[in-house]
Amino acid sequence: MQYLTFFCSLSLLLFFSNSLVLCYDGPLYDSSAYTQCKQHPEEPLYNGGILKDHVPNFLRSILGNGGQVSHPTFLLQNLTEGNRYCFSVWIKIKNADSSLVRASLVMEETNLSCIGTVIAKQGCWSFLKGGFVLTSSSKFSKLNLQDSAGRDIEMEIASASLQPFTKEQWGLNQQTKIYKERKRAVIIHVSDRHGAKLQEAEITVEQVSKDFPFGSAIAKTIIGNSRFQKWFTERFNAAVFENELKWDATEPKPGQVNYTIPDQMLEFVRANQIITRGHNIFWENPESSPQWILNLTSPDLQSAVTSRIESLMSRYKEEFIHWDVSNEMLHFDFYEKRLGPNATLQFFEKAHQIDPLATLFMNEYNVVETCDDVNSTVDTYISRMIELKRGGVTMDGIGLQGHFDVPNPPLMRAILDKLATLGLPIWLTEVDISKQFSKESQAIYLEEVLREGFSHPAVNGIILWTALRQNSCYQMCLTDNDLNNLPAGDTVDKLLKEWQTGILEGKTDEYGSYSFSGFLGEYKITAKYGNKIVKSTLSVRELEKGGVSMDGIGHEGYFTVPNPPLIRAVLDKLATLGLPIWLTEVDISKRLDQETQAKYLEAVLREGVANWGGGRTVIGTWNCCSVMRLLLHC
Repeated sequence: MQYLTFFCSLSLLLFFSNSLVLCYDGPLYDSSAYTQCKQHPEEPLYNGGILKDHVPNFLRSILGNGGQVSHPTFLLQNLTEGNRYCFSVWIKIKNADSSLVRASLVMEETNLSCIGTVIAKQGCWSFLKGGFVLTSSSKFSKLNLQDSAGRDIEMEIASASLQPFTKEQWGLNQQTKIYKERKRAVIIHVSDRHGAKLQEAEITVEQVSKDFPFGSAIAKTIIGNSRFQKWFTERFNAAVFENELKWDATEPKPGQVNYTIPDQMLEFVRANQIITRGHNIFWENPESSPQWILNLTSPDLQSAVTSRIESLMSRYKEEFIHWDVSNEMLHFDFYEKRLGPNATLQFFEKAHQIDPLATLFMNEYNVVETCDDVNSTVDTYISRMIELKRGGVTMDGIGLQGHFDVPNPPLMRAILDKLATLGLPIWLTEVDISKQFSKESQAIYLEEVLREGFSHPAVNGIILWTALRQNSCYQMCLTDNDLNNLPAGDTVDKLLKEWQTGILEGKTDEYGSYSFSGFLGEYKITAKYGNKIVKSTLSVRELEKGGVSMDGIGHEGYFTVPNPPLIRAVLDKLATLGLPIWLTEVDISKRLDQETQAKYLEAVLREGVANWGGGRTVIGTWNCCSVMRLLLHC
């Protein structure tokens, strides 16, 4: 506990304030999503949007093999270039147990082969959520719902919705989410040792670290490269080793285990307090596994995988916050084919047994990037997670690689919404943009992806797949070999600056208060009054979710004729509990005329602000008085 010799208090209270919400009167994005098959469909999002009262047609399409299928189709007119369109619909099928239903868009000039998918079932309603962005306007288009395998599936649909957002409206919705989820409002009260409020005290606020993990993959090129290390640590607080922990890197030949390189990389991240993901224990793709294991007998392979997981996990126990246990298991199944259907379960069980503090992840590509890949649709990912959890697996993280071509922000957000229903942290683990695009286009697309990820409440961290090798990166580099920014690097620097509070300076008001809104993280606070200076630190944290705790006193404050001495006496008594006091719904009876209301309101507010209470409490590291805050009830 720090005792302030000059100030009795610098009392700090974190709270979310509606003042952080942007002034916006356009459509609000609806994050509702459902993964369970329901007996009845829910109401349409956005009251149906432009599909309100829109009845679908049932058309017949000719397949490549000459066959024909019937499917529901919405006929759309006058779709606008650049708009973000959010689509959702409830689907029930009749003549099959299940169907991977794909929504697609057919226009005059081009087609969007997939704008959303759902695994629909017989006898209950399943929720499809997706969306699209148009690169050119369309006077007439068709939104089709079809079985992805081309089967003639009979479908019922309900509660269809298509809601457009302009690019500006979409961005304002993102900003509102960022303000709500990634920032908090902070009030600093300054008083002397007698409790007198100090006006015009000079306050300096500096954010020194960020809570949100944002980082990049690194390669062995960072070892011993002080200039590159400085560049990295100035930007990022999270990392992952690109290839150096993978089995073929640590044991290229049977029995020749060598951890020299990852050990040296670990020294760097540990020295700089960079949280690091463990990638990966096993990779289900046989082409990316050690070639010497491919022809082992099943008993020898079992012995090899046991040795691998025990050696790796024991050596690095509690060093990595996450482990990708069985990489890309939706696309490949080498180990389950060779060792049996329970191989993945055993990998997760063993990893958790050795390092119970690490969060274990699935890690997949083409889940959030697109819905064209039938192996890794959002429902397939969810089904696999549920299957493993039913088998007893401890898996508490959702890993989405994020290797994008042209991003589809409405689809990306819809998929994140669905995954968020699982209540697990989502990480974008390997974000980059395909090298088929120019560096300028990569930067534009990267910004779209990063803004979408950072603004989604369920996304807990973002890692870029931009490890700088000797002369290249996997798909996208942030800098050249001399650490000069490329366009993607400029984008990252711009967003890092935008998503940090920086240094703020100001003075306390007539009530001895200074307030600011800041991104979550650690802060240095300096208060100067005359020739007296006090310095300390402040943690601006995310509000706890779940659990039950009571750390504040709420008093509504509906007054007719206020009695200031009584108010003071009641507050003094409540203050003995040592908790912050809030007057939560202050108003004056409407039976009084407006002039009298104003006079009585001033008396209440002055009494409230003047009385910080006589009890003592500790908030953060500050020795301070009980704090009262006022919320006006309008």
